[in-house]
Amino acid sequence: MKLKEVKSSNTNFAWVDITSPTMDDLKRVSEQYNLNNSNLVDCLEPDHLPKFEEGENFNFIILRRIMHNHHKGYTINALTTKIAIFFNDKTILTIHRLAHDDIQETCEQLMQNGKIVSVDQLLLKIITKVQSSFSDFSSKLNYQIEDAETRLFIRKTAIESIENLYVLKRKTGLCRRLLLLTGEVVHALGHRQKKSFELQDIRDNQIKLQLFYDLLSEDAHNLVSTYMSYNSQKANDVMKVLTVFSAFFLPLTFIVGVYGMNFKVMPELEWDYGYPAVWVLMVGVLVSIFIWVKRRNWL
Repeated sequence: MKLKEVKSSNTNFAWVDITSPTMDDLKRVSEQYNLNNSNLVDCLEPDHLPKFEEGENFNFIILRRIMHNHHKGYTINALTTKIAIFFNDKTILTIHRLAHDDIQETCEQLMQNGKIVSVDQLLLKIITKVQSSFSDFSSKLNYQIEDAETRLFIRKTAIESIENLYVLKRKTGLCRRLLLLTGEVVHALGHRQKKSFELQDIRDNQIKLQLFYDLLSEDAHNLVSTYMSYNSQKANDVMKVLTVFSAFFLPLTFIVGVYGMNFKVMPELEWDYGYPAVWVLMVGVLVSIFIWVKRRNWL
């Protein structure tokens, strides 16, 4: 466990940041700060969703932010990391498995400069960092979706695998659900804190992110459906060509099959013009089928 305590310049409150704690570590912290046991259990659940709970000594929040090295992961653990927060008027504890250097450096510097003078301000700064991770990730998702659409519609090549499109769909859907739950946390904090410009900016940004991820989720879903339709159309085109070829050769196969039977009584076999007559018949059949197919716009 890595524990770091930071105090504000005017000592109004203290921030305790805990990284990679074990259950024994959390029990010692719980005894020291008198934390709720059920909330501690939530801290150890790796796939817990965002939520807000009020408590007697400490209020409790769980947030999830997008990891920088998400790669191709599309599960909640592979794509995001959890931040558990206990806070009251004088103390705020942040508990997480992975280090968040950007949050720690920024908030610590602002506290030492006196720009963060309360728990509420620090909490809003952490939420802002969480929102920024979703904002950065949305740009990447948007680029990937547009690139797939370009290959599919403009270049007319469906080189994108259905697995990659499915991963995009899962990522956008997961982020959309996480943002909806994060929005409930922001809404709950809005009723507890005094109105401020930073809180209003967080609310506005939350609404924009939710709307944007709604569009991304819809685009990803439509892209998968379009990809399936595109492949179905290509398969239908292949079947159409095979059907047309069958229409040409099935009558010829029938004619050849009839005159290929070894019966003794077949007048055409002893007829001097039997061979060219069969050729004329087969060519006539081909021409008739070609005209029929052409009139129906099958070619």
